[in-house]
Amino acid sequence: MESSGFIRIEGARQNNLKNLTFDLPLGMFHVLTGPSGSGKSSLAFDTLYAEGQRRYAETFSPYTRQFLERMDRPRVDRIEGIPPAIALGQGNPVRSSRSTVGTVTEIADHLKLLFPRLAHLNCPDCSKPVRPWTPHSILSDLLSRHPNQEAWFLFRIPFPQKTPADEVAAFLSRQGFRRILLHGHPERLDEASGLEALARALAETPKGKNLLVPVIQDRIPLTHGHQARLAEALTSCLRYGKGVVAISLAQNPLDLHLYSDRYYCPRDERDFHEPTPALFSFNHPLGACPACRGFGRIIEIDESLALPDRNLTLAGGAVKPWQTASFEECQKDLEKACRKNKIPLEVPFHELTPDQQKFVLEGQNGSTRELSELWESGDWYGVRGFFRWLETKTYKMHVRILLARYRAYRTCPACSGQRYRPETTYWRVAGKTMPELNSLPLSELDALFQKIKTKDPSAQTPLENIRHRLRYLISVGLGYLTLDRPTRTLSGGELQRVNLTGCLGTGLTGTLFVLDEPSIGLHPRDTGRLLDLLRELRAAGNTVLVVEHDETVIRSAENLLELGPGSGGEGGELLYSGPPAGLPKIKNSPTGAYLSGRRTIPLPEKRRPCPEKHHPWLRLKGANCHNIRNLDTSFPLRRLVAVSGVSGSGKSTLVHEIIHKTLLHRMGRAVENLPEIKSLTGSENISEVILVDQSPLSQTPRSTPL
Repeated sequence: MESSGFIRIEGARQNNLKNLTFDLPLGMFHVLTGPSGSGKSSLAFDTLYAEGQRRYAETFSPYTRQFLERMDRPRVDRIEGIPPAIALGQGNPVRSSRSTVGTVTEIADHLKLLFPRLAHLNCPDCSKPVRPWTPHSILSDLLSRHPNQEAWFLFRIPFPQKTPADEVAAFLSRQGFRRILLHGHPERLDEASGLEALARALAETPKGKNLLVPVIQDRIPLTHGHQARLAEALTSCLRYGKGVVAISLAQNPLDLHLYSDRYYCPRDERDFHEPTPALFSFNHPLGACPACRGFGRIIEIDESLALPDRNLTLAGGAVKPWQTASFEECQKDLEKACRKNKIPLEVPFHELTPDQQKFVLEGQNGSTRELSELWESGDWYGVRGFFRWLETKTYKMHVRILLARYRAYRTCPACSGQRYRPETTYWRVAGKTMPELNSLPLSELDALFQKIKTKDPSAQTPLENIRHRLRYLISVGLGYLTLDRPTRTLSGGELQRVNLTGCLGTGLTGTLFVLDEPSIGLHPRDTGRLLDLLRELRAAGNTVLVVEHDETVIRSAENLLELGPGSGGEGGELLYSGPPAGLPKIKNSPTGAYLSGRRTIPLPEKRRPCPEKHHPWLRLKGANCHNIRNLDTSFPLRRLVAVSGVSGSGKSTLVHEIIHKTLLHRMGRAVENLPEIKSLTGSENISEVILVDQSPLSQTPRSTPL
């Protein structure tokens, strides 16, 4: 192979690397393995990725580079032939609520391009389809549905109910129109009978409403011989009627056939926005829910934090923020109001009647008046009134800090967490709205899009891109996810595979991809799918370097590298580089010893029992979160417990979202998105809960392991 087909590394000394010099063939699937701390990340990320990214950034202008993160040159003598690099590491650094599976994979971008081309609009009031018409399309529809019938061509003009009939007639006469259609009968405005009929119609109009007066533009037979005259009448009606034309057939003059040249429902007099990509994006003001601005959540006072222990009495401190010297006056007001309304102060809050609890929380008759007014009048303002008053004082730092203790995120009541404004949900593709498509599992969504057929060439490209990305996501075992799943709720392995499919969907070539243990969190059943995806990435003309410990991935490599033989100062040496079959023959190779079977991991001969009686257990009932539905389970305490299952079965959801957050909440900590459970018993045996995940401990350069 020519020298241009290699990445040449000379004298790599980053961290504990010991002056490594070797060639890495381009266009191959490489696996880098070795003991923890042997220098794998130092070589893959701190050397190869850092240099590839740094050189790529240097191709930009100085003006552009000032917006990019500054990357230090790695400690290496020379690197030749390195292409632009992309790193897909472990962990989930995403914290934004706007980032979802759909946005990361760019499926959301293609959906917002597809909807304006394929979506159909139905009026939410009458459920009738709404579409813009042209004079030609209206004419074709009339000739096909009502051939050879006499028809009045009308345009409707609104007049206020109090307008005198003679003024209406004078206005229309000045425009050259003297005939109108009332209750299916043509009337002339230059005759007394016509004015009387118009006056009666105006009198029958409800007060404050407008009367839509149908003005006759022409009466023409619906035949092919009158097409020119028909087209002229339609054009005039659309112009005078502000885009709406009404057709009355002589056989049934009371039934008006309404057409509009825009997205407008003439029956309900309702306008709709043009279907633009912005309308189908929750990251754009035009498509986002006005209440939550596309986040799907709003922040508000959480009563469970204001009254954390409802076993306490009102006199015993059930309302937590009033148990300080700053707000002891509010506690006195509460006790005074309760005595006045005969509400017991020595009864636990949860034993009070619903009306009594409502009085404590909402105040006198649920009053929404200002706290100062209620205070002066002596009326009870309630817990919510107290927090409304605090909201007016947020210009003070200590008030903002106080409010933060009692706030929590809640699903937006306006959009039910769907993120989109109501106008977006009126449009459907394949019978589904945008929020409904986003909430479907990817496997079901793929089956739905496979059935969509279109002859519109402008819709073919986004449709094919959506299908390709869905296929990639399903192939790596992520078919259980939904497009609206927030990225911050994904595990590190899930996010890495989502990013990997995003890279495949962009069609990048000539790139170095560096991946950090993509098999972590992946069930052995799905490892083969991951390998197929990595090979497809390599087949597209890229070089793939994977840091891995999984035996299946190691044996599937085209080129295997091992660093070792130990960790830290005892590592940093390149023990092997070549086909995987040759590694077991290396005597000082830790990985080769396990691959050959010379060394194994012994199972414990004896395990500690977990008796049902006389042993503390953590028992969970009725848990619901993400894909976990009504789960009942138990965990023995003071034991090493493992949770296993296929990818996406809910392991991280159970441990991180349900157990961890519920225990934190029981300990009085503020928790976002508290999961729904029926009960959790045994938590009294736990004094502290600590979550140890794959996120870095600190980002500051002053932080050291010591």
